[in-house]
Amino acid sequence: MMKALKIFSAVALSAGLIASANAAIDANKITKRGTVNYSCQGGKRVTVNYGFNAAGVPVTATARVDGKNRVMRYDLGRSDRVSAFFKDARGYRLGAGELTSRNFRKSSVMITSPRNQILFKSCMPR
Repeated sequence: MMKALKIFSAVALSAGLIASANAAIDANKITKRGTVNYSCQGGKRVTVNYGFNAAGVPVTATARVDGKNRVMRYDLGRSDRVSAFFKDARGYRLGAGELTSRNFRKSSVMITSPRNQILFKSCMPR
């Protein structure tokens, strides 16, 4: 009886560990999307589409810049709890204040070119 109880406990523990491993969050899987229209310095306007993972952390920011849709990925190397940075393969960058799935419609942004030229500055949500 005691041996059966030990085996049952081991099986239950293993099943629990497997279930929790399957429930882990995929940091790059987009589970929520949102769009923000911005008014920027100089009368410019830009629309940014954000993608967030299940933890509410941004994964992508997409904007039409220099005539093309730029899909910028979250830059873990530069981002922290205070600032969020995104970068695409060509070097276009979007910088924002703290950005989560809960506050993304309140954050201001700036977009720069690969040559560090400011394309959209002081962009505030409309």
